[in-house]
Amino acid sequence: MEIVTHDLMHSLVGETVNVFSVQNEQQVGELEIANVETGKINTEEFSSFSISLHGDPNNQLPQDNYLFKHSAFGEYPMFMSIYDVDKYQIVISRKRS
Repeated sequence: MEIVTHDLMHSLVGETVNVFSVQNEQQVGELEIANVETGKINTEEFSSFSISLHGDPNNQLPQDNYLFKHSAFGEYPMFMSIYDVDKYQIVISRKRS
């Protein structure tokens, strides 16, 4: 069972997640979940969704793997890309079980 799902993340829109380095688990920032959208890959075999986040433009986080923490899902590592001074995106694509 996957912990981070489209429905769960959609229910968290407007909430803040804490972002940590996967190397040393030091907190590197906080981001607000701005939007969750169904991805283009949505077949019987695969599913996908994207998570858009907003952050502080004075604390830009580079594209990398991060450990995200929130009381709704605990800790979960995800790859995140920055696409504007304060905007980030996570894309999750999975093979259905």
